[in-house]
Amino acid sequence: MRPIAWKDHYRSELEAAGSRRRLVEWLERRADDRIVEAIERRAIVSVPHTKLEASGPLLAAWVAAVFSSPIDRILALGVLHSGGVPALRTALDETVDLGARRSAFDEVRGAFTPQTRAVETPFRAQPLASLEEVPGVLRADRSGLLREEFSLDTLLAVLRLGAEVFGREPIPVELVYVGMTRDPIEGGFGVACNVATWLRSRWDARTAVVATGDLVHHGAVYGTGTGRSDDREELTTMLRAEVEATLRSALADGDLEAAWRRSTENLGNDQREILPVIVSAIAPRTSLRILHFELTDYASVFDVPRPCDVASALVVYG
Repeated sequence: MRPIAWKDHYRSELEAAGSRRRLVEWLERRADDRIVEAIERRAIVSVPHTKLEASGPLLAAWVAAVFSSPIDRILALGVLHSGGVPALRTALDETVDLGARRSAFDEVRGAFTPQTRAVETPFRAQPLASLEEVPGVLRADRSGLLREEFSLDTLLAVLRLGAEVFGREPIPVELVYVGMTRDPIEGGFGVACNVATWLRSRWDARTAVVATGDLVHHGAVYGTGTGRSDDREELTTMLRAEVEATLRSALADGDLEAAWRRSTENLGNDQREILPVIVSAIAPRTSLRILHFELTDYASVFDVPRPCDVASALVVYG
């Protein structure tokens, strides 16, 4: 399997010939009333960060809904991928000394925000709102932890382009990347509760909260999927049902540990650390609606045999 520089990979998709035109076409479609309604009743919308061909229409639908709503601030929750963060892997490695694991957990627990005040996109700069650090909850990234993180890059680019398409000033984004929220040694989700409490303090009627997450990574490359169906339609149905069951176990049953384990072991859900924050932030609401779910083929990207799929899903929490 060849290594992928994901930040460069996804930027090249945005810069490719025809990408701007396709995004404008998607943005100019009529705003999806389901997403507008979700934003206006202060639900959290979750969007993917997969290939542009799959995520682009979903991101554009969310952006169009934002610009159709009385929103003047966005709080975006990003994934902190473990590939470029050794401390995340160390904290979870049960073969490592407990002291080293605890130190690693302390390094990556809670949430992180970049120190820059804007993100350069292929469609001009997207402004970021300044955030104050909160001990034990939110830290400014001073160590380069976010240098290669890409989970919100396409969203920010489509949002900036949306401002131009709709003739509006860019909406400032409070950019937050969620690290570890489950204690890997003792268990428990106290960190997630603290991040959620902070999030609620920032969330008013004119703030849209969006999270990103690819809820399935399926195939040998990802270490999941052994023994599942080879029929793509059947597999999509099966994995959608498993995702929904996992999310409902967290929302309706409050079983965050079971949802975390199913997300990690069965689905390869990179939202496993964000989900406890979402559940705590929207409590006592437990509603869940999957507006879109499809599998996006990544076999050609990795140059490996199929199956090698990532879920492109649009979900409303709350």
